[in-house]
Amino acid sequence: MLLLLAAGPVFELPVMTLLVRSFAEVADDAAFGLTGSQAVLVASVVTVLLAATALWNEARVSSGFRRAVGIASLIAAGLLATLAVGFLVTAEWAGLFWLLAHCIFSLSGLGGLAIRSAARLPLRDQGRR
Repeated sequence: MLLLLAAGPVFELPVMTLLVRSFAEVADDAAFGLTGSQAVLVASVVTVLLAATALWNEARVSSGFRRAVGIASLIAAGLLATLAVGFLVTAEWAGLFWLLAHCIFSLSGLGGLAIRSAARLPLRDQGRR
């Protein structure tokens, strides 16, 4: 499940970053402009990688870090949703909306899993209560 959620955005978000950077028309229709859209997309890729790593090594990662990564994933999903709606409204680049929609759901799922994982008590801390 974790690999399914993380695989799509790891490949789709860099493609979106290249599209925004390469084509001036895409950057003009982006909600945050050229620089802001690139920052949102790159930050989302980093967030996906951090969330997948934190969930993969759940026993070695502190619950505070998992909680922070989960919250960052949900914030990144919200920023991607704003960017996606901007592409949907212009209708010229509506196909990019569907590419970002998959990333939004994946980031939301990873964020939810990270927060849920942080709420559980790790095995090494169970005897300390």
